[in-house]
Amino acid sequence: MRIAFIIHSKSAKARNSFAEISSQIIHEHVAFHTTGIGSAHEIALGCIKEGYTHLAVLGGDGTLNEVFNGMIQSGKNADELPILCIHPCGTGNDFARNLNLSEKSEAFLRRLNEGSVQYSDGGVVQYTNLIGRVEMRYFINAMDVGLGGLISQRVNQYRRGRLAFLSYQRGILRTLPFYFKTYMTVKTEEHIYSGPAMSVVVANGKWFGNGLGIAPHADVSDGVLNCVILGRVNLWDYMLNLHSIIRCRPIQHKEIHYKAANEIEIKGEPSPLELDGEYVGFSPASIRVIPRAIRLLAG
Repeated sequence: MRIAFIIHSKSAKARNSFAEISSQIIHEHVAFHTTGIGSAHEIALGCIKEGYTHLAVLGGDGTLNEVFNGMIQSGKNADELPILCIHPCGTGNDFARNLNLSEKSEAFLRRLNEGSVQYSDGGVVQYTNLIGRVEMRYFINAMDVGLGGLISQRVNQYRRGRLAFLSYQRGILRTLPFYFKTYMTVKTEEHIYSGPAMSVVVANGKWFGNGLGIAPHADVSDGVLNCVILGRVNLWDYMLNLHSIIRCRPIQHKEIHYKAANEIEIKGEPSPLELDGEYVGFSPASIRVIPRAIRLLAG
């Protein structure tokens, strides 16, 4: 076992966790610290070329997204890639919630020695980036077109640590009452929606937005993505159903639609788009699932 630790350098929690883990780990390992946006992606590519058997990510969903992109862009299949080991040290840690991963260092060490390996799907999306170019990128947890993309743009400017969930709620409450719903057409294998929409979420995992259970039917290893369409939804609707969203329960509302699919196409007026919590560009977007994209270490 040769483990490459990819550590979010600006996270004190990640740095402290690695110090604790490295003092107890018995396996061959090396540490790489991120140096800015995109560095985790490059580190992951380098580690794959060097033949490490495990990539251990100490960070949040943004760091995980970069590592996942590096893994998929290496061109190797899941069985050829290193096993992904996640130690949640970020502000949201939404993907880790799908696996019920503890934030304690001793739990990570136990998982490393005794955990089971499972496959995880992912998604690939084609969209327009922030400088107007068509781009393709991968996501492991969820993407959002509409209100969620706009909120991610704003929340990333002030979210920090334990207040991450409240920061996202603050973003929703400050943005939703004034958000002009854009006209979207959403297609899977069949046409499923045309009209004004607050948001369209395409999810591999159940959680997004720092602890909101937006896709209760999602499973990271079921071979499909879950599309959640929030149509003519207002602030009052959101407040009435927040209890169910936090507990990851399906919402019974005529303007909320759930659909599992292999491919999703979102057209209409250009709308903000985020991937795994990072604001990256605008729709239109073409999305498809990548079944059994990687192997990861579960509890």
